[in-house]
Amino acid sequence: MSNGLWKWTIPILLFVVAYRYRYRVMNVMLGNFILRKMIVKFAMNIPGFRSKMIQSTFL
Repeated sequence: MSNGLWKWTIPILLFVVAYRYRYRVMNVMLGNFILRKMIVKFAMNIPGFRSKMIQSTFL
């Protein structure tokens, strides 16, 4: 019983903490050059995101 309870409690707790500090985590991630490069590369592989970014950049 307690094993099943921990299986749900820990992910929910991690989600709540990540949501609370989401901007701080994002600033740390985007402050690191290598992580920022990986995030941008990943985001540009998403077709809808890429087309929106290209449209807004070259208006």
